[in-house]
Amino acid sequence: MFTGIIEATARVLKTDKGLLVLERPVLFDDIKLGSSVSVSGVCLTVSVMDARSLTFDVMPETIAKTTIGGLSAGDSVNLERALPAHGRFEGHVVQGHVEGVGTVISAPTPQPPPPCGGEGEAVKRGRGEKTYPSRSIVDKARELRVRATKSESMLWKRLQDHQLGVHFRRQRPVGRFILDFYCEKNKVGIEIDGGIHKMQKEYDEDREDELIARGIRLVHLKAEDVECNIEGAMQIITAALQGTPLPERGRGRGGGDIRLTIRVPPDLRKWIIPKGSVAVDGISLTVAEAGPETFTVALIPTTLASTTLGGKRMGEKVNIETDILVRTLVALR
Repeated sequence: MFTGIIEATARVLKTDKGLLVLERPVLFDDIKLGSSVSVSGVCLTVSVMDARSLTFDVMPETIAKTTIGGLSAGDSVNLERALPAHGRFEGHVVQGHVEGVGTVISAPTPQPPPPCGGEGEAVKRGRGEKTYPSRSIVDKARELRVRATKSESMLWKRLQDHQLGVHFRRQRPVGRFILDFYCEKNKVGIEIDGGIHKMQKEYDEDREDELIARGIRLVHLKAEDVECNIEGAMQIITAALQGTPLPERGRGRGGGDIRLTIRVPPDLRKWIIPKGSVAVDGISLTVAEAGPETFTVALIPTTLASTTLGGKRMGEKVNIETDILVRTLVALR
């Protein structure tokens, strides 16, 4: 049994003749041969494993009736380990038995980078018309590096020189904005929120929207927390690098959300009710609206940043598992 709380995403390394090979997340250190793992909502059994990969046997019926058959090397999938008997239950009961495939008809499609040219925007220069940050953004980033705050200096001492196994840059321009620290390989940005952020709420909201659209996970740390508990800050950053879902942070602007609308097979629609639960690619979600052929869910920033849903486009397919409690109650009528 699963709960629909995604623990990590992973890249597909290989698909071949009923085999699916995925990269192995660092936090999956308790996996054994025969362990059950939800792969984008499909319960699969580990048949081969090593320190860097997990291999699953995929039955022909699974290939035919889920999105697993359409995966290719380089694609990303959502992963959740089976819930242990003593585990904490947080989402809803998810069996990993996909009932059908839905089609995305309205999605939080990532937006293209900001238009080139103009103050603070990207510009193209040099051979091959490669895109670079504007000169004003680059100059501002250099200035910020020179006058780093106490908390920024403390954290940089723990991030520089690949101390976490990856390369971080400080005061790194990304689009129209500058991140305090950024790991390009893992697409993780770190922001230390000091007093100035109370006076630039709209700027921070615009930055949050753009970074989510670019697929970047943003870790927010308070300056006082870094200075008083640097080890706790490092644990949060390490979790973000490993793909562990981060604590939810409000999106601002009145707590607005991004919505995903999916068309489902007719035989599944009857089990999907407003305010009920549904698993989409293995993610436990609450139904915001339900129509004759479709349903809509609201996606919080954590879901957008920590799962594959933030990159879904119109026309893409997703695995659907309806709530077993709803199906059971209706069957008992």
